[in-house]
Amino acid sequence: MKLYKSLLFLGVAAILAFSPIARGAVRLWSVTPVLLVAYAMIFLWLFKMVNSQGTKKNEIASGASRPRNDDASKTAPFLPILLFAILAVISFALSIYKHDSFYALLRLFAYIGLYCLVVNEFDHMMRKRLIQLVIWIGTGLSAYGLLQYFGIFGHSWWVPQRFLAATYVNHNHFAGYLELVIPAALAITLRRKNKLFVMTALVIMSAAFILTQSRGAWISLAVSLAIMAIMIVRKGRGGVKAALILTLVILAAASLLYFTKDTVSSRISTVTDIKAGEDVSGGRFKIWQGAIGMIKERPLTGFGIGDFDAGFYRYRPEGFNMRAVYAHNDYLHMASEMGIFAPFIMLWIFIAVIQKGFGKKDASPYAFGCAIGVLSLALHGMVDFNFHIPANMLLFTVWIAVIMGE
Repeated sequence: MKLYKSLLFLGVAAILAFSPIARGAVRLWSVTPVLLVAYAMIFLWLFKMVNSQGTKKNEIASGASRPRNDDASKTAPFLPILLFAILAVISFALSIYKHDSFYALLRLFAYIGLYCLVVNEFDHMMRKRLIQLVIWIGTGLSAYGLLQYFGIFGHSWWVPQRFLAATYVNHNHFAGYLELVIPAALAITLRRKNKLFVMTALVIMSAAFILTQSRGAWISLAVSLAIMAIMIVRKGRGGVKAALILTLVILAAASLLYFTKDTVSSRISTVTDIKAGEDVSGGRFKIWQGAIGMIKERPLTGFGIGDFDAGFYRYRPEGFNMRAVYAHNDYLHMASEMGIFAPFIMLWIFIAVIQKGFGKKDASPYAFGCAIGVLSLALHGMVDFNFHIPANMLLFTVWIAVIMGE
């Protein structure tokens, strides 16, 4: 059993470490080993479950085993996840381009399988170690990104190069990754005795996060951290120490903003250009217009999971001549591919998970921090496509499993 648990932990840890380093695992060369390892672990877990089924039946019959009290909370999002999976299969069956749909379905079931594995097989200590590992990774990537940003290392693959993106291709997606890690690190400081490393990690990651210059990420994380502060005050999570730590983090963030005020102000000022009729969204408004056209054409079934790119060109707005692989809005994207019920099921899952993470006064700080990260990325999904970046979606999936497992 010890070897089995070690293999599962090492497998999950390996893909969580490899995927962000491999430029978000968006290319075939990088996502393929991730999926292979994920499915190997899932099949190992299923094999173990099948072999132990007879033993469990005997234990239940003899009264040696009883269902645990937390089983109901762990299965809380089971129904919406099941419905989403069924909807994805139907979408695949009605897809306009089966090749891309099959590949998207393969990734989706890897995420679902990984969630089931972590929530059922990982104990508290294993989940805690995963979070600590991710904080190390996030800090390392942020430090590497800062060295790139200030010209010490090259950054030929950044798009565009004036933004901090670390190992990612796009700065918005590295910001999305940090949206998941920063709240988890912040929540750990509420109870962790030795806070020096975590506080240092928070400063490094916050600096990198600000310099990503991702406006959607800034707003999403700011709203989520504001909710976090309210929850801390209302539920007394950590009392005076928590308030002091939060104050220090805010002061550190304010200092970073001051030293980078020219960069930040130039990004914020672009928002006001909308009033002048300028499209500062990078073409998002046009893409959303086309996505809405797709939804109107097939409101119930969509064009097929993974087929946004194949279907968009027919509804491309006049004057927009670029290729749109993603809708830059995960909810519109899902609706155009899988029908209008898909985003509502997604929201159902998110709400169930976030409610569980907020929990009671004495709830786990790990679950609390992960829930804030889930909330932030869910908000960011309205203006970007982080759920289609494998590295971010893998971590998002693990965060949900941590919340439901605590």
